[in-house]
Amino acid sequence: MSDKLISLLREVSTNFQLRLSEMTAIEALKLAPFQARLLSVIGRSPGISQIELAASTERDKAQVARAIKELERRGYIARSVHESDWRSQCLNLTDEGKQACALLDVQRSELVASTLRECSTEELDALFRTLGKLNQSLGQHQ
Repeated sequence: MSDKLISLLREVSTNFQLRLSEMTAIEALKLAPFQARLLSVIGRSPGISQIELAASTERDKAQVARAIKELERRGYIARSVHESDWRSQCLNLTDEGKQACALLDVQRSELVASTLRECSTEELDALFRTLGKLNQSLGQHQ
């Protein structure tokens, strides 16, 4: 049972990520799915450092650096020097980046709503509690 559950969780996550990568906003903005993900993370965490961004996305620092450089070149993000550490740079969305992020967020919310539409409020509450317990349990073993 537990192996089937883990496999199902992985499959749900993989399918959700696939559907996210197919959003029309990504195509309209001419972004790679990973670039769209970076914009979303930066939008939720203004001032995040490149190292923190790599850690939160579980991607190689070099891969994140290349994507950041391209997003900056295209005017979606801007770098600034960290207030207390001149060696570190903070990443923030530009106005154009905020517009792109807002479009991505709308479509992501629509995908979430359509994915969960068959679930009752009680089922969603139970799922949320159960996943929270699993996440807490996994966090305790790190």
